[in-house]
Amino acid sequence: MSYKILYFAFVSGEFGGVEQKIIAQFDALIKLEVKIHLFLISKFTPGVVFAHEIERRPGVNVLVNSPEKINNPWTRRKEKFALMTLTISEFDPETTIVYLRDPLADIHLLRFLKRNNRFVFVTEHQDIENTILKGKLRGRLLINILELIWGRPCRRVIKGFVSVTSEITDYERSVAGDKGHSYETLGNGIDIKRYPLRVQERDYPQNEIRILFIGSGFRTHGLDRLIKSLHTYLTNKDRDNKYDIILKIAGNSHEMHLNKHLAKKLNLSSKILFLGNLESKDLNELFNWAQIGVGSLGIHRKGLRFTSELKAREYCARGLPFFWSTTDQDFSPDFPYILQVPESNSAFNLDPVISFAVRFNSDPFLPLKMRQYAI
Repeated sequence: MSYKILYFAFVSGEFGGVEQKIIAQFDALIKLEVKIHLFLISKFTPGVVFAHEIERRPGVNVLVNSPEKINNPWTRRKEKFALMTLTISEFDPETTIVYLRDPLADIHLLRFLKRNNRFVFVTEHQDIENTILKGKLRGRLLINILELIWGRPCRRVIKGFVSVTSEITDYERSVAGDKGHSYETLGNGIDIKRYPLRVQERDYPQNEIRILFIGSGFRTHGLDRLIKSLHTYLTNKDRDNKYDIILKIAGNSHEMHLNKHLAKKLNLSSKILFLGNLESKDLNELFNWAQIGVGSLGIHRKGLRFTSELKAREYCARGLPFFWSTTDQDFSPDFPYILQVPESNSAFNLDPVISFAVRFNSDPFLPLKMRQYAI
C-alpha cells in the first residue's frame, strides 16, 4: 500500500536553524519520491526569506493563527489544532501518516489525537519533555506539569516515536511502553549544500583568537560560562595575556538579554559582539572570520548527557573546529576537530581552547577535512 505523509511542525516566522532543518527534511523526502505535504504552523506570517523558501516548494503550506488569538496561549494553541484537524479531514486515514514535530502534551493535543484516531500518528522528539524527576526545571515548569498529566494518555494514541538521541528514545519508551508502539533513533541532519565551505582568513593579527557562537543563546547553551571564562582569562594578573580574544554571537531569543547583561556587567562589551539574527551572506563572512566555534556548554542543565544539535553540524559542514561540554553520538569519540571542556555550571580554563584554535588554524586543509566528515 502506498502512504502519504502529512508533516506538521510548529515554527517561528523566521528562517532559523529549526526551520532550515524542517525544509531540508522535506526536500530530502521529495528526492526519495515520498508523497509528503508539509504544514508549517505559526502565530506569525513568515518573514521575507522564509516566505521565499516556502513559495518555491509545491507541497509546503502555512497555517497561521488569527490575529485575535495570538496573545492568549490557550486559545492560540487550541486554534492551531483546529486548523490541523480541518487540514487532515481532506485525506484518507487508511493511507495517511500524520507526523508531528515536538507537539508537547496537553489537553489540546490529546483531543486532537482522539478526534482523529483513525490516522496513524508518529511524533518527533528533540528533547525530554518532563525533567521534573531529574530536578531540572529550567523555566519549563508548565511544560513539565502538562507532561506529567497528559504525557501518557497522549502516547497511548501515538503509534511511533522518532527521537534524535537514544537517551530521548529511552524516555519516550518509559512513558509510552513497548506495547503497540514503534521507536526509532535518528540524529538531526542538515542539507550540507546550503552551507558553503569557509575560507580561512590569513591577514588577522597573530595574537588574536576569534570565537564564533551561532544560536539562540538559551541557558542550556551555556554562553554565560564562556563569558565568565573570558572575564577570568582577561583579569588574571598572574598571566601574561598573549592573546586578544574576540567573541562574536549570531542569533537571538528571549533569553539572549541575560548574556548581554552579563557581558556588560563584566565590562566585556569591547570583546563580545552580539550581532542578532544575520542573513546568509553576513553569516558566511562571519564563518570566514572565525577560528573556532562554540557548541552547547549547558546541555546538562536540562538533565541530558547527549545532544544532536544543528549548530555542531553546521560548524562541521563549513569546516570550523569547535568546543563544547556535551556528547553527540553522530560524532566519533576520536573526532579530532572537537575540544571537550568540563561539564559544569562554572567558568573553565581557556588555555586549552586557545591552543586548540592555534593548532588547527595552521592547517589549510582543515575545512575540507571537516566537510568530508559531514558528508
